Amino acid sequence: MLLPFRHSSIRVRLLLASTVVQVVLLSLLLANSMRLMNNAVSASLDTTITQNASMLHAMATAYGEQQRFDALQDVLGELLAEADEGLVYVRIAGTGDQVLVSAGLPYMTHLPEPSEHRQSFLAGVVSTGEVVHVRRPLLLAKNEVGALQFGVSVSVLAAARRAIMEQGLAIAIAEIALTFFLLSTIGYFLTRNLRRLLEGSKAIADGRLDYRVSAQGEDELAVIARHFNIMAATLQQRVDELQHTAECLQASEERHAMALRGANDGLWDWDLRAGTVYYSDRFCQILGVPPGSLPIAAEAFLDFIHPHEVEAFRQRMISHLKGDSSQFMMEFRVGLPDSPPRWVLMRGVASRDEDLHAFRMAGSLGDINLRKRAEQQLMHDALHDGLTGLPNRAMFIEHANRALAQRRRGDLRELAVLAINLERFSLVNDSYGHAVGDELLRRVAAHISSFMRHGDVCARVGGDQFAVLLNGVEGSIEALRMCEDLVALPAFAPSSTEQVLHPRCRVGVALSDNDREDAESLLRDADNALHKARRSETASIEFFHAEMHAQAVRVLQIEAELRAALKSGDLTVFYQPIVDLGSQVTMSFEALVRWPHPTLGLLPPSEFIPLAETLDLIHNVGMSVLAEVCADLCGWAQQLPEGTPLRVSVNLSARQLARPQLAEELLATIDARGLAHSAIRFEVTESVLARQDGPAISTLHALRAAGIDILIDDFGTGYSTLSYLHTMPCNQVKLDGSFVRSITHDERLRAIVRRSIELAHDLGMTVVAECIEDDAQLQILREMGCDFGQGYLFSRPVDRNATLAHLQQVRKGARS
Repeated sequence: MLLPFRHSSIRVRLLLASTVVQVVLLSLLLANSMRLMNNAVSASLDTTITQNASMLHAMATAYGEQQRFDALQDVLGELLAEADEGLVYVRIAGTGDQVLVSAGLPYMTHLPEPSEHRQSFLAGVVSTGEVVHVRRPLLLAKNEVGALQFGVSVSVLAAARRAIMEQGLAIAIAEIALTFFLLSTIGYFLTRNLRRLLEGSKAIADGRLDYRVSAQGEDELAVIARHFNIMAATLQQRVDELQHTAECLQASEERHAMALRGANDGLWDWDLRAGTVYYSDRFCQILGVPPGSLPIAAEAFLDFIHPHEVEAFRQRMISHLKGDSSQFMMEFRVGLPDSPPRWVLMRGVASRDEDLHAFRMAGSLGDINLRKRAEQQLMHDALHDGLTGLPNRAMFIEHANRALAQRRRGDLRELAVLAINLERFSLVNDSYGHAVGDELLRRVAAHISSFMRHGDVCARVGGDQFAVLLNGVEGSIEALRMCEDLVALPAFAPSSTEQVLHPRCRVGVALSDNDREDAESLLRDADNALHKARRSETASIEFFHAEMHAQAVRVLQIEAELRAALKSGDLTVFYQPIVDLGSQVTMSFEALVRWPHPTLGLLPPSEFIPLAETLDLIHNVGMSVLAEVCADLCGWAQQLPEGTPLRVSVNLSARQLARPQLAEELLATIDARGLAHSAIRFEVTESVLARQDGPAISTLHALRAAGIDILIDDFGTGYSTLSYLHTMPCNQVKLDGSFVRSITHDERLRAIVRRSIELAHDLGMTVVAECIEDDAQLQILREMGCDFGQGYLFSRPVDRNATLAHLQQVRKGARS
């Protein structure tokens, strides 16, 4: 029967329900009216009593815990002052019937008995219209038990009862009871969604935005519930977005605040239209004024800027406000008149309206004073020597270039660049320590600086080397006079010793001319002159000449070409025969390296071997010579009959003999060609044999044990070998050519040579005489018993092909 009205509105349903109620009420109007009336009155009274009891109990407990019964009595007294219905009086008694609170019915002198203990309670109370007395136990402070008693007037209920009784107590009570029942039942079904909506609204109010209402049915309340869910979902989404935005904003603000604290910058905000500026506390602190003391007028800030930079600041600010730059940025100095200026960095950006006119500008002010001081110190350190305080090489070059530029502009006076080197400085460091060496450098720097004229520059350009620019000299005579003053270094007594040091120096001088246009060239030429002065035994001052530069360039060119020649194998070997002086038959050869230079021709060893020693290339040269000799010996052996004497002497330098693994390297090269060890002999100078504990002696012993002969070259020109000659692993000595050249006319020299030959023979060694150039020398050496000889008298050094031809001729002569 309800199905046709399932989709009806609430209004239609209430109308139908009301009709049904009226029909039922008419039939039950007279039934049980009195009973229902009594029940209603009783329920109403119970509810009133219960509510009042709960309220008073809560108030008594709250005030009682604070012992504020006087305040409670005042509150209740004001509440019950004129009450004639409902709650009319309140009494609170403590232990021992002590009245703590008394409000309402002031004429009541004693507490009546509670009404609920009487018989026929409802009937009696309603009929008489008196006050209902209610008593409840009350827990006081210190766990004491008191009593709460109050009275409720039921005069209204009594009057209503009498009225209903007069108008038809039975019908009214029946109709009210039936209506209450029907409406409660219908209301339950009609208000289910309302209750859920109420719960949902409370949840939303409590912040539970994810709460959703369960909607059942198709009526308006169900539709409202669904819309409520949609609204809650939308609200939750919006709240989430707002919360995310708030979190992002908070994080951004925190980052901004931390960035400002980290940057340690002050902030400023300029309102151009109002002409006022806001300055943060940090801004004021950077300027050195109390926070908030800066005038808000924009022009007032100019008073804090250094006078030399006010105009530049003004022009750059105007340029930015005009729109010529996207950002204002400037480093300048600020400060108070009585304090030193500080460097700051100001940044700012202007905000512009639609017409691109600036109306506001804000930015920051950073303290960069320490950074600028550090930059200035770094600049000073970059251009000055930290030990002496003199300019360094870079700054010296800059000063010299400026002086040269001034000379090109018409100043005809000459410039002189002096390169000064302190002699034996490393010996001072090694003997007395670096502290004394540093003090010596400072003393020398002070000495040189004391002679500087206006415009002259003194610099330290190396460890023990100084440079001086004499700006304006009247030729080499004046420059020489200045150098003589500088060379006279004062004596120096280190504090750590009682000895007095007498330092000396060498000076190289380069005068300006029209051919040199830069300071580097002048300093380079002064260095070349200094190198010559250091090699000189007498002159401590040398002037540069053009030949010095040409020689230096030639040395550098030869160095590069020598490296290339070693890499490409362009060095070649020439051979000079060593003959038996008795039969004048070739017994062996000495290998002599030659360099077929592409432009200078065939260079002898004296042109490049010292350079190879300096560049530490001598081992590469020696191994290249040994490898070529081994290859030539193998080639000759294939073209000559067996029994042909094939022995070649190869020179070993002192640097080579300092290598611990030299013997293994030499033997490996020989063995790689399959040669007999007896085919190779090594020549060493006697100077390398002076050290008995060095690696040279071990190397020579290893070579001698492998069957290789060892020759002492240039015998008699180096250290005296008599003290260790008998212990050396050598089996032949070579007399130096300086003895042979003078042997024909120097009697004393002939005696030395004769005794040397006899000594070698007594020690079981043979003797080779070098540089034999005429028959007279040959005859004298024969008479002295010299075994072998070599020189231009027999043959000049020749290449491999000529050597092969010579061997073939020797072999042919032997067969004939």
